[in-house]
Order: sequence, then structure tokens, then C-alpha cells
Amino acid sequence: MSPVMMCNVIDWRRQLEAINRLQAQQRYAEVEALCRRHLANLLTAPAGLVIQVKLQSHLIQSLAAQARYHEAQAQLQSAQATLGDIKAVYSINISLPLELKILSQQGELLRIQGRYAQAAQIFQQTLQRAEEHGLRRQPCWMTLLNDLAIAYKYWGRFDEAENLYQTALVELIQSHGEQHIEVAAIYHNLAGLNHARRHHAEAEPYARKSYQLHVDLLGPQHAKTIADGAALGSILHGLKRWDEAILYFETAIAFFEQQFGPVHYEIAINLNNLAASLQAKGEFEQAKQAYCRALEIKEILLGVNHPDVAISLNNLASLLQQTNQLAKAKGRFKRAISIFEASIGLNHPNTKLCRKNAAGSLSRTRVDQIDRLCTVQI
Repeated sequence: MSPVMMCNVIDWRRQLEAINRLQAQQRYAEVEALCRRHLANLLTAPAGLVIQVKLQSHLIQSLAAQARYHEAQAQLQSAQATLGDIKAVYSINISLPLELKILSQQGELLRIQGRYAQAAQIFQQTLQRAEEHGLRRQPCWMTLLNDLAIAYKYWGRFDEAENLYQTALVELIQSHGEQHIEVAAIYHNLAGLNHARRHHAEAEPYARKSYQLHVDLLGPQHAKTIADGAALGSILHGLKRWDEAILYFETAIAFFEQQFGPVHYEIAINLNNLAASLQAKGEFEQAKQAYCRALEIKEILLGVNHPDVAISLNNLASLLQQTNQLAKAKGRFKRAISIFEASIGLNHPNTKLCRKNAAGSLSRTRVDQIDRLCTVQI
């Protein structure tokens, strides 16, 4: 390889690493701008096509995170077309990882929009494709098992999701041993699955195993460890151990503020969860402040019409409803429903639940009879 070509390879590696860092910090607008600029300057040489798909993959992720699903879908179709060109030039060893990544993103786009059956079908096809090329038990195969399990969880097919998680867990422990960060991820997801089932007592041991592995492998002050501790806090909230939960949420908020400043997605998530625990304890004014700040951060990061913003509006409305501020609650529910309908559709479970909550608000249904959307996020 000539010195010029080596320089170009190193440059692209650095550029992609920089994009990865921005993506990890949820700085999606900056990711989008960088990807579009690089895509505009790429040559159509074979090596350029590989970089193009990698950039498009980042762009798809950033657009989806901003709830710009139609644009993400258009980029996905463009990436799939480019993959066809790559297959004509490169061996399967080069094209297959890219193909699996794009297929996985297709499934994830469908899942985000509530099209769970179609998402599961795509993940099943991707798993089969990986197995056809001898990738069973490889990291990408484990990731695809996880993706399919997540789709099943959101679809409400909890038993199938659990079977997949348990399969991945056994395979991972056999191939890597129990002291591995991907094992921690499966424990985390099993906790989240039981959280979704409202089986909080069953969730706690999984959450504690995940958290302890993060502490052992990454250290107690690593960002992933702090985030996993907050996930444990979500389980403790479900067990009505609100003071314990609040400690984890406040620790996470302080950590991410120190690391990234006052505007970061993890801060918004933990403010939402802190508010839920404060609300459960009857500390309504502090809960309202936390909900409002979570909403403000999400609007800054994701835009005012993102479905995550609608979740915060719904949760704030539930608090207003509980404190008999029904007119204000009605307004928040109305805006949340409008966002849900425009972004994820009339028939998404979140849209339906928010409508149900709003109807409860208008008819003065008792608050303990009204479900709240994703009150605690794990």
C-alpha cells in the first residue's frame, strides 16, 4: 500500500472514531452534519463505497434518534443499494458485516415505529443469514439474538424474549466466561424484561448481577457502570424502595452533569426516573421540577416533536392530574397525543395508552387506575 493510501485509511479511521464518540454522547445533529459532509466528498471507488455505507449507518442512527424516520428509511434504502455494488467487488468477508449491520438497523427502525412483527421478521432473517455463514456464537450473532429478543419484549411476547436472552447468556458464558461485559448486558436485559412484566422481585437479582459485573470489569466510576446502577434504581422503584432508587438516580445525574454538562440524554432519563420516585413519595413540587427539566433537555437534544418528548409530557400530565391541575394536564396530554400520532402512528401502544390516560384525566378517573407511559425507564 502506498503512503498516500495509508494516510487516507488512517484519516477515515479517525473520522469514524470521532463520529462514534459524538454518537455515544447523543450529539445527533453534529453526527448528521459530519456524515453528510463526508458523504458529499467521497469518491465512488470501491474503498469509498465501504466508507459510504459506514457513514450512512451512522446517519441512519442519528436520524432515527431524532425521530426523522422517513429520512432514516431513505438512507437505509440508499445504503442497501450501495451494498449491492460492494458485493460485486469485495469478498463476503468484507460485505457481510456491513449487510448484517444495515439489516439490523432496518429491524430497529421498524421496532421504534411500533411495527414489532415486521421488526422481528427482519431480525430473524438477519440471524439466519449470519448462521448460514458460520457466525453462530460470534459477537454479531449474539447481538442479533439480543435485537430479536428486544423486539419480542416490546411486542409483549415475553416468554420468547426470555428464551432468546437465556440462549445468548448460555452461549456467552460458554465462549467467554461469566466475567464478560456482554454477559452483563444480557443480565441487564433480563432485568429489563422482568421490569416490563412488572416482575420486579425477579428483576432485582439480574440487575444486581449486571451492576456488579460493570463494577468489576469497568470500575465504579465508568459511565456504563453509573448508567447500569440507575437501571437498578428503576427496579428498586418498582419494588417501592424509593429512597434507594433516588440515590442511584441522583448519583447518575451528578455524574453525567460533571462529564457532559447539563444537557445530556442520560440526565433526562434519570431526571424522569427521579421525578417518578419523588411523585410516588408525595413530593410533588420536586417531582414537577425534575419532570420539567427532563422535558426541556429532551426538547433541546431531540426536537419538540420527538416521541421521547411525548413520554415526558405524558408523565408530567400524570403529576398535574394527581395534584388536581386537570386543565394543565389536559393540555400536556393533548400535545403528547399529537406528537405520538405524527411520529409513531395512531396504533402504536404508546399512542393508545396516552389517549387512555387523557380520557382518564377528562373524566376524573382515579389516578391509581391510570397507567403511566414509561414512568421509569430502564
